Amino acid sequence: MFSSLLHQMMYPKAVVLLSISLLVLVWAGYFCTALAKRHGTLSLKQYTYYICYTVGVFFWTLSNSYFHTDLLVRFGDSVAINMAIVANLATLLAFVSAYCFISKLHKLYTNKGVALWQDILVANITLFGVISNLMPGGTILGIDIIGPSDFQLKFGPYTKYFFLGFIILVLLTFFNLLSLKKSRNRIRKTRTNYMIMGITIFMSSTAVIQVGMTFFFDNFSLTWLPPALSLSEMLFMGYALLTSRFFSLKYICFIFVSIASTALIYAATVASFVPITQLGLADALFLVLLIGITWQTLYRFVQKAISIIMYRDPIHPVEKISRLEDEFQSSPTRAMESLADYLGVPQDKLRLLGDYHDVNLYRNYFENHGTSLVIEEVEEELLNSNDQALSLVHSNMSKFESALVVPLFESKNKLSHILVSSSKSEGVHFSYEELSALERVLNKVQVHINYEREVRQSQALASSIAHEMRNPFAQLQLELELIEQAIKQPNSTEQLKYHVNKGTKAIARSHQLIDIITRELGQASLDQAPVVPSLVSSVVCSAIDQYGFENESMRDRVHLDFEHDFVVEINDTLFSFVLFNLVRNATYYFDSYPKSRISIQLKKGHHENYLLFRDTGPGIPDHLLAQIFDDFFSHNKSGGSGLGLGYCQRVMTSFGGSISCYSEIDRYTEFKLTFPAASPYLNDLLILNPKPGSLLVSPVSAALN
Repeated sequence: MFSSLLHQMMYPKAVVLLSISLLVLVWAGYFCTALAKRHGTLSLKQYTYYICYTVGVFFWTLSNSYFHTDLLVRFGDSVAINMAIVANLATLLAFVSAYCFISKLHKLYTNKGVALWQDILVANITLFGVISNLMPGGTILGIDIIGPSDFQLKFGPYTKYFFLGFIILVLLTFFNLLSLKKSRNRIRKTRTNYMIMGITIFMSSTAVIQVGMTFFFDNFSLTWLPPALSLSEMLFMGYALLTSRFFSLKYICFIFVSIASTALIYAATVASFVPITQLGLADALFLVLLIGITWQTLYRFVQKAISIIMYRDPIHPVEKISRLEDEFQSSPTRAMESLADYLGVPQDKLRLLGDYHDVNLYRNYFENHGTSLVIEEVEEELLNSNDQALSLVHSNMSKFESALVVPLFESKNKLSHILVSSSKSEGVHFSYEELSALERVLNKVQVHINYEREVRQSQALASSIAHEMRNPFAQLQLELELIEQAIKQPNSTEQLKYHVNKGTKAIARSHQLIDIITRELGQASLDQAPVVPSLVSSVVCSAIDQYGFENESMRDRVHLDFEHDFVVEINDTLFSFVLFNLVRNATYYFDSYPKSRISIQLKKGHHENYLLFRDTGPGIPDHLLAQIFDDFFSHNKSGGSGLGLGYCQRVMTSFGGSISCYSEIDRYTEFKLTFPAASPYLNDLLILNPKPGSLLVSPVSAALN
């Protein structure tokens, strides 16, 4: 019996419609599963109307398939009329659900519902549609059956009003959809465009064929087409609802036209030699094998031709990005310039950063998520969640006008670099094909990026050796000259001791710098540097005392506030280098800002402790704050860039802490050094028994001016 039933349904149109109804059912299951996995089962309530819409399309497609099988002839008029009524009601369910769903989106996107008259009108259309179809002879009087796909319905007195209701539903749905395009959110605009495209295909084909051709022209030959086209609507709308990262419409058209053109070439070639209907099984298998072997070659040729037409270039933008692998190998800098051009962003707004501002903020997020961040997607996600980590990331991206942040992982869960970009031109967002190609390329060229970074670090190291050693050697030379002068004077013992002490400290500082440089040359990990518990006040005082100020007046412009002292587990040499960098950067502007001062203040927290280093100098412009921790950043300073704030960032990270910067032009620049709080036992022990040779400062105040 089953085989007989199957034979009666084996007609091309019926097979198409049955296949589509099955795909619609599968899609509905996938949609609900994906939605529940992404947002939880409670999120399904928000999409009730869309699910009802899918159900309506399923029954509409399934009921239409009945008219293209032998079952139409076998069961006769009465069953056919009932199936026509089922199709009408299923269509009504789909149209009304589509309207209700778009109305709900309208309220979500605009914070106001649709006009009350619309809801009243739709309610009346729905009520009339149900009653007119359930009423005997209301919409379907009868049917003339000749054979499968060959029939003619006789419409009832209320059919034209029922179809008029369809047209009104289409117009209202389109009207509400178009109003959503006013949203300033790019993702919502794109989502709306996809929905408009899907609903246009579905509702327009239904209105033209089901209403126009059948009602006005009594032509039922194409009644199978709107249900078949409903699949495209399912894909467009569902795709728009489930994702926030879209393929560009131009790229979709490019791929579709390329595939269709390639298939057409094969079809035309085969048809020129032998009619497709005369192909035997062996011939068909041979053709399938031949097409499989040659498809890729022909498809690439066709793509180039289509790319010339659509992009005015034989290489489309996605392929251009993919080809950057070779350019990254020869010169990552030039490759970044090309990438900026392909993405359509300014070259100075596309940067590849190794050590960067707020490194821990991004590192913590990417180690848990590992996906690229697009500002519009982040904003969309925050509308549906209260994720604090994501909120912090969004604030940082907004502050520095970062529209795109792409992570590069050196190994599993180990962040190596991030690529940061500004927004594209107004109204244009980063498409899925661009981001996918970009991520693939960056993962492949990671080794080349690291190599260039190592080369630049070596160059910076050479600069640092000259730059960092100049100061202590100059200090040592000065002290030797002063010693020579003191020797010639009577009763100069105290002066000699003072200058010898200053020279010894200069030598000690030179040794510290040599240790740091040697560590860098040996590429030793900062995490492997030995650390000891220390009072931070002691280390700070020692570093300030060792720093080679040009004169005592400059030294007197440094104020220390240690009222809230605490214990840190650090490497003294590395931490002293951090302080030297901060002091040197601040004192650089002492001459041009004679009223400028430096203050170092300690603060204690519950889980973290802080050192606030502030100078009242020129400040740092907002657009530069995101770059100051780059390895090779330098601003308005002679001597280039060496082991500067980027190295300080890595040092603080190795201590389990961080460093951040806040600044206002012509007011101040403040560096916040964060340390993990030590155990209370260790803190008490060290305060009571400071390590030998350490400088224990009174916790009340240590103002050195």
